[in-house]
Amino acid sequence: MNQLDRQRELHNKVYATGSREHVISGDLSTSYIVSWRVRASLERLLKASKGQINSDSTILILCSGEGMEGSILCDLGFTNVSVSDLAELGVRAALKRDARLKGFVLNAQMVDLPDGSFDVVMVHDGLHHLPSPVQGFTEMLRVAKKAVVFLEPHDSIVGRLIGTQWERNGSAINYVFRWNRRLVEQVTSGYLGPDAFDNLSFSFWHHNLVFAKITQVLGGARGLPLIKIIKRILDLMAGKYGNQFCGMVLKR
Repeated sequence: MNQLDRQRELHNKVYATGSREHVISGDLSTSYIVSWRVRASLERLLKASKGQINSDSTILILCSGEGMEGSILCDLGFTNVSVSDLAELGVRAALKRDARLKGFVLNAQMVDLPDGSFDVVMVHDGLHHLPSPVQGFTEMLRVAKKAVVFLEPHDSIVGRLIGTQWERNGSAINYVFRWNRRLVEQVTSGYLGPDAFDNLSFSFWHHNLVFAKITQVLGGARGLPLIKIIKRILDLMAGKYGNQFCGMVLKR
């Protein structure tokens, strides 16, 4: 059994009973922590696109599991959002949970769709599960007509020193591939050619588990103001050393 088959088997087991708790939770602090990265990246993309991308743009999310990111985008006002995953039960759970979504099974490393099928293609913590994360990224570039957005670990000093190197979930083991702005520039240049895109990638600080512990200690949503202050200070003073990375490419 290869790496992708192990991932499919694992995630089908995870989604066999439906969406995970953090996806369906109505808790304000949990919602903020798990959705912030998606919201912040899309809001930045909308501003940078200057109208090229709007609420009517077609969005495809790869490696979406049970479609949490799709629901976040719908909440932001996008009206044509499709979610996909290698695990059929994840897609099924997404469509059952949120009727606003469209969905189908896709292999993010070899996407069975024509070039330019969607305006925007997005991945949230999915590329590092692939045997070839860079190939997954170039598939995103191929399928996207206007823009690509992915959220992954940042190849920073902090990430290299304290970050997880190998992610282990039962028999599914994958290397935690880390990105930086220079890598995005090189891969995209090689694939799209000269003067074909704007590299809007950025790094930042965000850690779901640490922030969740802070809210638990401070009593749920009452801890959110402190988290927001911590994030704002870290991103302003040391964003380039952040543990998280948003790869963002806007095609010209």
